[in-house]
Amino acid sequence: MLGTFRTLRRLASIVGILIRYDIEPVSERFFPYRLLTWLAGLRPAVRRLRHNHSPAARLRLALEALGPTFVKFGQALSTRVDALPEDVGREMKKLQDAVAPFPFEEVRRIVERGLGRTLEQAFSSFDPKPVASASIAQVHHALTREGREVAVKVKRPDIDAVVLSDIRTLTFLADLIEEYLPDWRRFKAHKVVEEFAGTIRNEMNFQLEGSRAQEFRANFRNDPELHVPEVIWPLSSQNVLTLEWVTGIPIDELARHPELLPAATSVSRNMVAVFFKQVFRDGYFHADQHPGNLLVRKDGTLVTIDFGIIGRVNMQTRLWLADMLRGFLDRDYERVAQVHLDAGYIPPHTDLAEFQEACRQIGEPIFGQPLKEISIAKLLSQLFKTTERFDMEVQPQLLLLQKTILTLEGVGREINPNLNVWMLAEPLIREWMVEHLGPKGKLRAAGRGVGDVAHATGLVPDLLRRGVVRLTRDDFRPRLHPESLVPLERRLQAGFRSQAAAFTGGSLMISAAILASSGFSLWLVGPLVGLAGLQFFKGAREERRRS
Repeated sequence: MLGTFRTLRRLASIVGILIRYDIEPVSERFFPYRLLTWLAGLRPAVRRLRHNHSPAARLRLALEALGPTFVKFGQALSTRVDALPEDVGREMKKLQDAVAPFPFEEVRRIVERGLGRTLEQAFSSFDPKPVASASIAQVHHALTREGREVAVKVKRPDIDAVVLSDIRTLTFLADLIEEYLPDWRRFKAHKVVEEFAGTIRNEMNFQLEGSRAQEFRANFRNDPELHVPEVIWPLSSQNVLTLEWVTGIPIDELARHPELLPAATSVSRNMVAVFFKQVFRDGYFHADQHPGNLLVRKDGTLVTIDFGIIGRVNMQTRLWLADMLRGFLDRDYERVAQVHLDAGYIPPHTDLAEFQEACRQIGEPIFGQPLKEISIAKLLSQLFKTTERFDMEVQPQLLLLQKTILTLEGVGREINPNLNVWMLAEPLIREWMVEHLGPKGKLRAAGRGVGDVAHATGLVPDLLRRGVVRLTRDDFRPRLHPESLVPLERRLQAGFRSQAAAFTGGSLMISAAILASSGFSLWLVGPLVGLAGLQFFKGAREERRRS
């Protein structure tokens, strides 16, 4: 059912950890889980753990116990401000993916296999001690044969297999959520897992990360406020990424460097300006701008590193977003409501007057605060929290954008308490709107539309010719004989029986593994294992019949 025994064993481990930490939303729904949670709670160590930590903290600890993939998934969940209670969101933001480094012998093997030459042939020196170590990779300082300082990012050994197994398990859990928790379906658990899977796979492809860094470098080649490291392609592969070595101070450590404090105000403003250029000018933004990925040089220039998580915003979404923010800036809540309807963010049957009033309740308290307290991130956060009331579907690209704004605003106010993102954003948004929705922008859009129509018109003769050829060959008629459906029906029935047996056997095996890990007697565990084996045998027999 899950593909491999390894995945099944991993699922048993996950359930065991969730039981140990008593993740309450699950226990409220499923009696077997609640029973096993109660049995695990008989152990004094488990009771102490539950007593000393809040439910939200236990969820964070459980994710940390589950390993790097689940830590990153928890970090991704921290963007779901529409779905998570505030205490859970705070705990998710505490998740750290720093892990112990792996041995230098493995580093050498991975680098030499990735580059197709020995370490000594590729580099004149290579520091065996990493400068940073995380869940996906670690970074080493090195010198090229030409004497250039570089940072070499090396992927962890066997991380692909671990992540693949965990993604299979997350997908299975998402299917269970959508099947048995109908009131959670609007959060699109399966889609969230799919997007997370795509994100973490992209993070593990260093050639893709290198191409992203190169695109950022090209986009900001004429912007002096931001520096993007150069990719050294001859010393890079899918598992090894070599970049120009950059020096700087993590942006949240400026307070420890008095010589840079006078530049703090301009740094915070540049940070916001750079981000809005990424979103509105390029439609391509760095979505992991925590303090560790933002450095400040002595001259105040920002340096961005680690391009594993990137967000894209197409032109139409940018237009809707800018129009929505401009509506808030002008306190034109009717316009805000209409943009949400036009964009499809709220269902067509929504009462616009009621939604307009909800937008007013979000905006007015924010604008009633002192200027330095006005927060664009808080506004977006409050807006997304209206999703349940108005049956709004989650927009993942906007949640990623909101999470990034929230992070940047928090970092900016740490170094400049008077930072007002609204005041910085307003002229940028208005200028961009004039450029794209003014007369020149409309003329450009009309020109693109004429070109698209001309291109489509040119395709019509060829499409007509192909259609006529298919009609003369009778290619449109389906050819199904009634007798051909009988074997298909038998195979489907055997498949259903096989899946049911595999599900039953898997459930019994998971229960046995959980009880065994909790120290229960073999007299209780043994029969469960025997019944599970019987179900697996039954499923295998049905599978043979089907083939």
